[in-house]
Amino acid sequence: MLEEDYYLANFRSLVDFVGKTYHGLLSDAEVRWQRAILGVPESAQRLYVRLSNRRATVFRVSKLKYPEIDSIANASLALENSHLAQTAPPDDIGLLLVAFTKPEIIKLLDLKNHRQLSRSDLEDVVIERQQVTDIDILQQADQWITLAGLEQYTVFKLCFFGNCYQDMSEFVLRDLGVFEYEQYRIDKHSRVFQSRAQLDAHLQYFACADVFSEIDQTQVALLHEVHRSLPDRNPNDPHLTRRVDRMRNTIARQLERLGEPEQALALYQLSEKPPSRERQVRLLMKLSQFKDALTLCEQIKLTPMADEELQFVDTITPKLYKQLDFPAPRKTNFRPSTTKLTLTQSDARVEFIAKDFYAQFGECFYVENALINGVLGLFIWDIIFAPVDGVFYNPFQSAPADFYEQEFFEKRSSLLKQRFKELEDPLHFSARVWECYEHRQGVMNPLVNWHYLSEELLSLALIRIPAMDWKILFQRILKDLRNHTSGLPDLILFPTDGSYEMIEIKGPGDAVQKNQRRWMEYFSKHRIPYRVVHIRWASQTTSA
Repeated sequence: MLEEDYYLANFRSLVDFVGKTYHGLLSDAEVRWQRAILGVPESAQRLYVRLSNRRATVFRVSKLKYPEIDSIANASLALENSHLAQTAPPDDIGLLLVAFTKPEIIKLLDLKNHRQLSRSDLEDVVIERQQVTDIDILQQADQWITLAGLEQYTVFKLCFFGNCYQDMSEFVLRDLGVFEYEQYRIDKHSRVFQSRAQLDAHLQYFACADVFSEIDQTQVALLHEVHRSLPDRNPNDPHLTRRVDRMRNTIARQLERLGEPEQALALYQLSEKPPSRERQVRLLMKLSQFKDALTLCEQIKLTPMADEELQFVDTITPKLYKQLDFPAPRKTNFRPSTTKLTLTQSDARVEFIAKDFYAQFGECFYVENALINGVLGLFIWDIIFAPVDGVFYNPFQSAPADFYEQEFFEKRSSLLKQRFKELEDPLHFSARVWECYEHRQGVMNPLVNWHYLSEELLSLALIRIPAMDWKILFQRILKDLRNHTSGLPDLILFPTDGSYEMIEIKGPGDAVQKNQRRWMEYFSKHRIPYRVVHIRWASQTTSA
C-alpha cells in the first residue's frame, strides 16, 4: 500500500532534483515557481499536485474531493496568494461549459427544449447565442480555481524525464513494485540538457508535437507551418536531431498521403533518420526520376544506416534497371534450410504444438527473441548502465537514452571489446552471466525478458552453445540494437546427444519474414545450426 502523501513526496523529489541538478539553467520564472510551490502550506501543495496531474486547468471547487486536504477553499487561497492559481471565475464561455455536465447546463441556462441535442451541439447553441447572462450564471454557480505556473512545471518534468510523455505515474509504478529499475549515476555531468539553448530547443520540439497532434492533418499549409516551427537540428545534440527527423518523416509521410510527392520529397531530403532514404527512392520513382533514384540506392549501399535499407535496395534495384533499360544485375537468392512436418492440430499455438513434438528428441524451449538477447543483456549488464554522460537523467529508465542508436556501440566500444575477450574463456563467460542472473533478478533491462529466461534454459544454453557462437550472435545484435533484437527463431532444441539447434516454426499459410530471413542468412554464413519447419495439419494431409 502507498502512503497517503505518496504523490506529494514524489513531487517534492522531482522538484528538488531538478532545482539542484539544473541550477543555473532555470529561468527566473522557473526559480520563482519552485520557491513558491515549496513555500506554500502542505495542503496547498497537495492541491496543486492533485490538480496539475489532471487534464483540465480550470476547476469547480465543489467538485474537488480530496480527503487528505482539510480545506480546498483555504488551499486555493494559499495558491492564489503565491501566484500559483487564480480563484476568479474564467470569463471564457468555452472553459465554463467544459466544467459542467450536460444536465447541469440545461438546468442552469434553461435549455429544456434542447435536451435532444448532443453535448457538443448543446455547447454550440450556447456559444452562438452570445448571451452575457449565460457567462454570469455559470460563473456564479460555483467557486473556481485555475492553476498557474504549468509552463514552469512542464520545464521541470522535461528536465527530470527528458521528455514530455512520461509523468508522475512512473513513481507510482515503481513504488508499487510493478517495475524495478537499475541504479545508475545521475548528476550534472549526466543530465540530458547541458545548456539553456538546448533545453529550449527540446521544449520547442514538444510544443510542435502537441500542435501537430491537434491540427487538421489534411491541411497542407498547417503541416508546413508545424515543420517551419521545428527547432534547428544540432550536430552536438543527437537526441534532438533524432526527434526532429522523426517528426519531419511523419509530416513528409502525411504529405505523401495527401498527394504532394514533391513537397514530401523535399522534407525527406532534410532527414537522416530511416526510412527517409527509402521513401525518397520511392518518390523519385513515382516522379519518373529513375537515375536519381538509382544514384541514391548506390549511396545507400555504400553507407547503409540499417540492414533494412540494404534489403530495400536489393529489392528495388532490379526495377530501376528495368526502367532504365540497364542489364539486370546478377542476384543470388538465399534459401533458408527448410523441412516439413505434419502434426495434429489442437487449441494450442502452433509453436507450442511443435515444441511438444521436438521434446521427444531432447529439451526444447519456446524462446523467440528472449534467449540470445537475454544472455547478451546479462553479459554486458554493467556496460549498458555505465555512467556515460547524457544518457541517464531520471531513475525510471530501463535503458540509456542512446541504446537503440549507433552511438551506444561507439561510446562503449572499448568496454565491449574488453568484455568480449572473456568469451575466450567459457567458464569466465558463464560465471559472469550467472552472477548477473542471480543478483539482478526482476530488474528492468532492455534485452532481458525475465518471464522466458528460466534457470533450466540458461543452464543448458551456456553449456551447449559454444562461446564463439555466442560471440557471433552478439556481434550482429550490437551492430543494430533497434532491428537485430527481433527476428530470432521461435524454439531452441538441445538434443539428447548434445549440441543445439534453433528452429523457426511456420504454420499453414505463414511465411518467413524479412528480418527472420536476414538472421537465417547470417546463421548460414557463420554455421549457426538452424532450420525453418513448415507445419501441416494431419487433417489437411488426409483430405489431400
